[in-house]
Amino acid sequence: MASYRDVAELIRQDVAAGTWAADRPIPGIDKLRDRYGVARETAHRAVKALVAEGLLYSIPRRGTYIRPPLPAPTRIRDRQAYRDEIGYFFDLGAQDWRAVGPAIPPQVGVPPSDVADVLGVARKDHVMVRDRAIGPPDADLPEQLATSYLPMPLVGQLPILGAPNTGPGGIYDRIEEHFGKAIEWEETVSARPATAHEQQALRIGSGLPVLIITRTSRIDDHQVVEVNQTRMAADRYSVSYGVRRSESAVFPRPSAA
Repeated sequence: MASYRDVAELIRQDVAAGTWAADRPIPGIDKLRDRYGVARETAHRAVKALVAEGLLYSIPRRGTYIRPPLPAPTRIRDRQAYRDEIGYFFDLGAQDWRAVGPAIPPQVGVPPSDVADVLGVARKDHVMVRDRAIGPPDADLPEQLATSYLPMPLVGQLPILGAPNTGPGGIYDRIEEHFGKAIEWEETVSARPATAHEQQALRIGSGLPVLIITRTSRIDDHQVVEVNQTRMAADRYSVSYGVRRSESAVFPRPSAA
């Protein structure tokens, strides 16, 4: 009797052979049961294992789909701020990326606890939340989800931060114009399990984490004016940064006394 691992391997082989197209649903559990001659529960466990592995992804009430193959090579996200005629951007590989899907209106909401701590607001306080789903110009589905959190006192001073259209250069240009000073940024990289929303939007299985780039925007090196969290499938991105030498690691090395 075939185990669910055996069936999972047969499904992998069928996916590799192009039996079903990427981003299209695979046959339902009953059809898989008949195709591989196994019990329904065995077929179900095989599909669950492949969703957790990342080969498949599920959309509630619509089915289980084949995840598109990894791009070659995996995208590398650098760690510098750039600017073009549209405004600031933070990844040369995504300079031409735009919003994918319908516009998401700004809303007032409670931020994640870690974001509240960085913003310097109480964990139950409300902030302005601006969500974007972004990807290449020809993409039908996003590759990254980006959310900006802005403290309400700042939005009170600068109401355009809560408007659907913040004008050329977006929120960063409006903030710099308001203070008459340059924003300074700091980024941290982390990972966690994907939420149900992230799994569906990014087409990833429950077993795959998201890579999170948390960018903190400051004025005068102390006043936090925004926190942005950009999430992406962790198996499709890496982060590149230079390694600088401290004074203790100079070369040529000082001669021994």
